[in-house]
Amino acid sequence: MAPVATKTKDLLSKVNRRGPYGVDTGDLGFTGTPGAVFVPRDAPSPAPLVGFAHDWTKGPRDYLDTCKHLASWGFVVVVPATDRSPRPNHQHFADHLSAAIEDVLQATLGRGTVRADPRRIGLAGHGLGGGVCALLASQRTDIDAVAMIFPTETVPDAADRAITIDAPALLLSASGGVHAEDARALHLGWRGPIVHRRLEKAIETGLVEAAPLLKYVGLADPDRRTQRAVRPLLAGYLLTALAGDDTYSAFADPEEKFKDTVTVTDQVLDEEDDALRAARPPLLKLVKRFTGS
Repeated sequence: MAPVATKTKDLLSKVNRRGPYGVDTGDLGFTGTPGAVFVPRDAPSPAPLVGFAHDWTKGPRDYLDTCKHLASWGFVVVVPATDRSPRPNHQHFADHLSAAIEDVLQATLGRGTVRADPRRIGLAGHGLGGGVCALLASQRTDIDAVAMIFPTETVPDAADRAITIDAPALLLSASGGVHAEDARALHLGWRGPIVHRRLEKAIETGLVEAAPLLKYVGLADPDRRTQRAVRPLLAGYLLTALAGDDTYSAFADPEEKFKDTVTVTDQVLDEEDDALRAARPPLLKLVKRFTGS
């Protein structure tokens, strides 16, 4: 076990740092869709494209460092700033993410030297955005990888659509998280290969980076430890599943062990099912349907 542990520790340490490329940040306004695009400077072109979906009421500015981290490893990252109201239309959110991807595919980016690769398109999302990514993956046949970070329920139900999705997926959930059942439903419904890692020291809302006002009113809980745990797992997975770099294949292997994570299997979920149902607050589902969170 020691060589495996050393291998994953070294990989985590490497991809936890910024990658080899500088990052240019642009405004999506030229496409007619509000949002931001992050471009790896002087990266080989065309570069793999990641459409990133934000959580409930959030936007691109809440994930600046995460998106720059991905871009520094060679990904074009597009983040629409749409559907941010307290009661968003989840299907419209998926449509807007799809439209942003199409707009970026048609553009020359950064300093005019990088284009996005239509043959390598991935999706990544946090919270509500994780569920929206599943919705979009069920509608497009050209999605090559999906990463869902602490996903929450959508209307229509992304878990019901998961049975139609063949793309490989990374699912990150949090130990003790209130949205454990949403992650479980996506895991069990997903038709393609899925790697589900449960982070033992993460906060579901912690990927949001800088929202002090929202933190004080209970709508966000920025947590650097969560951000440091998620970013390397996300980047490593996309490097192998989307960019095709076998150096990072351990991130897409459910047999590999990573520090402070537990690999969740169907058997694990079956054993936990009764406990999850008993522990769920009775009004949580109603609240989540209203807020989208």
